[in-house]
Amino acid sequence: MLIDFHAHVFLDKLAKGAVASLAAKAHFTPYTDGTLSVTKKLMKEQGVDAFVALNIAVAPRTERHVNDFAISLLSEEGVIPFGSVHPYSENALAELDRLQEAGIKGIKFHNEYQDVYVDDPRAVYIYKACAERGFIMLFHGGADRGFAPPYKTPPERMRRAIDAVPDGKFVVAHLGGQDMIADAVRCLVDSPAMIDVSFSAKTADLHEAEDCIRAFGFPRVLFGTDCPWDTPENTRAFLEKMRFAEDEYRMIYAENALRLLGGK
Repeated sequence: MLIDFHAHVFLDKLAKGAVASLAAKAHFTPYTDGTLSVTKKLMKEQGVDAFVALNIAVAPRTERHVNDFAISLLSEEGVIPFGSVHPYSENALAELDRLQEAGIKGIKFHNEYQDVYVDDPRAVYIYKACAERGFIMLFHGGADRGFAPPYKTPPERMRRAIDAVPDGKFVVAHLGGQDMIADAVRCLVDSPAMIDVSFSAKTADLHEAEDCIRAFGFPRVLFGTDCPWDTPENTRAFLEKMRFAEDEYRMIYAENALRLLGGK
């Protein structure tokens, strides 16, 4: 079984423009057009049984539209939608309640696009509200090629946010810190956070990535691609160069995700 814990999809009417804009900003070539139908087709062709669909409330005014889309995806087979709230939104708590009532399991934060440092006290207040409602929280970790430093979610700041919400279910993407893997290992290994491997095949050194996975421990690592920016086939090929044991691959590819999602 294979679960992609980190993929992005957009409303059909917005997908083409959104993907083109993001590609230009970060100088990446996408593998899909960002629509649900094309993403589902790619995932099926490359052996993915289910994927977490992510979108980001980049501003308070976009929050409700993003979450309407997430809720609409609950009926899609093989799709596990996460919602998003903006930490500065006056409606964030109401949106969390609406998402919880609908059956959404997680919340996506991307602090670069949301322009909020991850350990900002106002943001930590929202993370605590997420934890109280049992949400998984998935964060972009580390640098982002589309932004200039100082970055909003370096491992040191991420650790402060995690420590402030000890009962939170944190997942830090990109091996805990894109372009900051050594710092992620130093700052986050002894925290309760999980990591995903999304986009690491494109940005990480093979041996550094393997050492990071072993340092965090196989029960804390999730398969993810960051589709449309990478694919399941590319990511699996990268991971399988690491020569882990079969049971270790099973944990990364599906078992950890199933446990975190509560058996979905």
